[in-house]
Amino acid sequence: MSADRTNEPSLAQARRAAGLTAWASRALMWWRRLRVGRKVSKVAPRTLFVRATLAIVIPTILLQLIATYVFYEQLWDNVTGRLARAVVGDIKMITALHSDFPGDTNFEWIVQRARQDMRMVVSFKPGATLPERRSPSFYSILERELTNALENDLKLPYYLDTAPTDKRVLIAVQVPDGVIEVLAPLSRLYTTSSWAFIAAMIGAAMVLFGLATAFVRHELQPIRKLARIADNLGKGRDIADFEPEGSLEARQAGRAFLTMRERLRRQIQQRTEMLAGVSHDLRTPLTRMKLGLAMLDDGPEKRELEADVVEMERMIEGYLAFARGEGDEEPVPVDVGELLEDVASGARRDGGTVVVAFSGDLGIKLRPTAMKRCLSNLVSNALRHGRRVELRAQRRKTAIEIIVDDDGPGIPADRREEVFRPFFRLDASRNPMTGGVGLGLTIARDVVRSHGGELHLEESPIGGLRARMRLPV
Repeated sequence: MSADRTNEPSLAQARRAAGLTAWASRALMWWRRLRVGRKVSKVAPRTLFVRATLAIVIPTILLQLIATYVFYEQLWDNVTGRLARAVVGDIKMITALHSDFPGDTNFEWIVQRARQDMRMVVSFKPGATLPERRSPSFYSILERELTNALENDLKLPYYLDTAPTDKRVLIAVQVPDGVIEVLAPLSRLYTTSSWAFIAAMIGAAMVLFGLATAFVRHELQPIRKLARIADNLGKGRDIADFEPEGSLEARQAGRAFLTMRERLRRQIQQRTEMLAGVSHDLRTPLTRMKLGLAMLDDGPEKRELEADVVEMERMIEGYLAFARGEGDEEPVPVDVGELLEDVASGARRDGGTVVVAFSGDLGIKLRPTAMKRCLSNLVSNALRHGRRVELRAQRRKTAIEIIVDDDGPGIPADRREEVFRPFFRLDASRNPMTGGVGLGLTIARDVVRSHGGELHLEESPIGGLRARMRLPV
């Protein structure tokens, strides 16, 4: 009977296995609902390093936990069951000796032998009865195995208390003339090999976690390197050639980036060459027209044609300046504060009122000629519509912020994006005295974006328009 019970899974084991399966099903259903919902983006880690590490570590840890649970259950069911039956067998022998050899002298000998040979403390209470059996709040494996052994092997009324004192378990047995109490040490009911197994599994999990972390970190190095290079390209900085490395996907991404960079370089070169030809072709007929006008007699028709030629020259210069984009200039370290002072000095020489204020370290790598041109366009546009301009700059966490405020009439909020379109003017008269050709703000935003930044228009606290520029550092 005992052998069958040891080798075959008990009903309690089957119930626990069914409960574990039901719990796993509920967890899977919960995960599917969470995955479909929007909460995943809030719960899931944001970095690829953490996600990849968890993708490796979590299944490994779950596998170890399941293996530990199954092994631990089998270990406790088998080993603890055998230890419990051994203790109950000794108690059965003690009760048999007490019945077969009554008397205080004989019981003293039983107590002594039980202490020496069985490591149990035995006492006898004549005429006593068992206390009322309690209902355990938590049915532990030890209590379950001891209860089964007492029910099947002892077959006498008993009282069991597994809340030990001094690492002992109390087992009281009702005999005809009283109660025999036995304090059995936990060392006879527990095995230390289970804790060694758990320690080994925890150690293996820590080693696997370290290896997974090192592996993922190594595999993500090419991606981080590619991200830095792409960021520098977006900011218009020089990019040294690099050899794609890492996994197959990382090398493919690196080769695609190199191909994209070469295409961008060819496009810029082709545009520059095309603009050089356009500049030559357009300037030649304009020069002939100016020579022809110089030979004509002075009159209203001549002055109107000269004004048209001047307007055409202004438009061509503006278009070429916008399309050229200062693409050949290399980024160098620049102090934005000095750049603002230089732009303000040029505006003051033209009669404008410009106030400059900046603070902190404003050093950054950029193309100084292009950026000076951008700021000059913003300042001249502000002075064209207002009487006072304020230039301010400060360093933020990840960018340098430059603000240009004026006290002019401003621009309606619904039209602030339209003014960035090439050749767009709020003044429909196209009068050159009230504005340029409509490329100043377009060139300014193009320069800022070529540095990886952004330019926005807002309402100014001094009554006019505010241009907010952010340049990443």
